[in-house]
Amino acid sequence: MSTGNHRGTVVFSGGGTGGHVFPGLAVADELRTLGWNAAWIGRRGSLEERLVASAGVEFRALPARPFMDRGGGQRAVALAVLLLSTLRAAVLLRRLGAALVFATGGYVCAPAALASRLHGCGLYLLEPNAESGAANRTLSRFATEAGVAFESAAGDLACEARLVGVPVRRAFGEIDELRLSDDRVRVLVLGGSQGSDALNRHLPGLFARAAGPVRVDVTHQSGPARVDETRDRYRDVATPELSSRVTGFIRDTAGAMQAHDLIVSRAGAVTTAEIAAAGRPAVYVPLPMAAGHQRGNARAMVEAGAAILVEQDDLLGETATDRCARLIADRGRLLAMAAAARGLNRNDAARDIATRVCEIAERGTSGRRERTG
Repeated sequence: MSTGNHRGTVVFSGGGTGGHVFPGLAVADELRTLGWNAAWIGRRGSLEERLVASAGVEFRALPARPFMDRGGGQRAVALAVLLLSTLRAAVLLRRLGAALVFATGGYVCAPAALASRLHGCGLYLLEPNAESGAANRTLSRFATEAGVAFESAAGDLACEARLVGVPVRRAFGEIDELRLSDDRVRVLVLGGSQGSDALNRHLPGLFARAAGPVRVDVTHQSGPARVDETRDRYRDVATPELSSRVTGFIRDTAGAMQAHDLIVSRAGAVTTAEIAAAGRPAVYVPLPMAAGHQRGNARAMVEAGAAILVEQDDLLGETATDRCARLIADRGRLLAMAAAARGLNRNDAARDIATRVCEIAERGTSGRRERTG
């Protein structure tokens, strides 16, 4: 909420997935330490509303609908919603006294991003993936600047882009170095905030086949709607060498990474950055429908020696099982991968981005004062 003594307000917008929320919250946290207020525009009843509210950031709701890859009728409705929400966002920006809009990605951020032009403030885009998303490619035409985690993403954007890394929450950088026990490997499965049907279906059997000389203890985030069926799959393949705990959603992801030795996950940019900050080895299974950027994210980790990549279609095959079994049994390789992951961490990214955002916001505020003075 606004306070009497502050440098200004940065309004964040984006959502739909944790990857479009957590980086923004990391930057918002840094901005608040620098004397700025933060607010967030997203959809009512959404994941971003829950996460933002729990972080103590002011949240304002606006309707938004996907525009790309829609039929004519749906696209017309989405366009009407976008126009109306953009006008309402402009009013919100004025009421909040926005000095800058910070777009974290996804169609959710389009109204606030476009409204920055109507309000006359700067627009900063965050692109954490190896390939820029459709929303950021479009909005870059109106942006003041973008921060990218990969040089490959900069060429897709129409605005100036700076290599900044992926901002992650401080808790991930505070995780202890990996220390392996003698008789077991603790595996954490992260399929995203809604879980992954493919990981839920295929990983129980893979772990049962891979466990053996080394015991495997699995904590599996299945998504809230898939807990029972995933738990049943582990029960169906139970062996003395495999134990499992299935949970719908893990709120304290940093704490979970602290308690585990190996992460099996999709390869979203934020997730890979958080795992790197945590210093944990990983097996990445890129989401096929997002395989362009997720595979690029995973390959960057593989090339650094911090991870292995397994395609989703290969999860049922013996090659994937053999690779995972050999990794689980190789303590030296796990420790080396953990060190390589931590070496990739840019734990100053959130602070660097916040500092740059302050510069852009203050420059824009000065310009508006000159025009209205």
